[in-house]
Amino acid sequence: MKVKVCVGSNCTLLGSMNILDQIEDLEDIIREDAYIYSDEELDVEAIKCLGYCKEIKKNVAPVVVVDEEPIFNATSQTVMEKIVNKLRK
Repeated sequence: MKVKVCVGSNCTLLGSMNILDQIEDLEDIIREDAYIYSDEELDVEAIKCLGYCKEIKKNVAPVVVVDEEPIFNATSQTVMEKIVNKLRK
């Protein structure tokens, strides 16, 4: 599973670094409870700017993309739920 977290200035100011930290913690939990989750690799990437703020012209930050599906106004909770639901067996 590919997860891209925007770390552009607007997204960073609105919490994207916290989301990255939470994903790292989630990776540890997934490793510890491997029997609950699929064997799919979690590939997390911090991207300088995903460009959604410029394209949409609305307040969408922070932006996280999980398997090509953007999450606008992302929170740690919404991102974790999306990842866990996709990885759970």
